[in-house]
Amino acid sequence: MANCKDEAPCCRICLDEESTDNILITPCKCIGSVKYIHISCIQEWLEGKKHKKETPYVNSYIWRGLECEICKAFYKDLIKLPNGKEISLLKFDVHLDAEKFMILESVTNSSSKTIHVVNFSASSYTKVGRGSQCEVRITDVSVSRHHSSFELVYDTKTQMQCIGLTVCDEMSKFGTLVFMRKPIPVKKGKKIQM
Repeated sequence: MANCKDEAPCCRICLDEESTDNILITPCKCIGSVKYIHISCIQEWLEGKKHKKETPYVNSYIWRGLECEICKAFYKDLIKLPNGKEISLLKFDVHLDAEKFMILESVTNSSSKTIHVVNFSASSYTKVGRGSQCEVRITDVSVSRHHSSFELVYDTKTQMQCIGLTVCDEMSKFGTLVFMRKPIPVKKGKKIQM
C-alpha cells in the first residue's frame, strides 16, 4: 500500500516515499509526480529487461530498451548519489572463481547495452566474433565469425606471473579496434600488448 503524503516526493513504481535505505533518484527527463524512482525499484525493473547467457568462460548480459517508457530518455547505467558515491543500475555477475577477469561493453547507438564478463581464470584464451565457436559473441554484421581473440601473456621465465593481455585480429574483414582512451588499430594477424 502506498505510503506517499500529498507533497512528499514518491516513487512512480511503488508509490512509496524515500527512506534512508531506499533513495529516490531522477534517472530521466520526466517531471512532476513521475520524476522520482527508488534505486531498488528501477534496478528490479531493469532486471526484467535483462537477458543472460552464463558459461564457465564468459557471462554475457543484454539489456534491451534501456529508456524511460514515458519521456524516452536513455537511462545511464551509473548514477551519482548526493553523497558522491556512484551506483550501477545494471546488475551482472563476475565468476566466483575469477581471479583474472575483464569486463567488455558493446558500444552502440541503440537503447540496448551488452556486457561480457570474461573469466581468464577458466581459460587464458578467448575467441571473439559472431560465430557459435566464439566465447564472446557479438551479433553484428561488421563482426567476422572469428573476429579477434584475447590471450593473457605470462612471464617467459616463471610462466606464473601474468604480465599483460594481447588482442589479436584473426584476419577479420574490417579489422579490430581497441577502445581505451583513444582508438588503437590492431593490424590484421598482428598482436599488440597493453
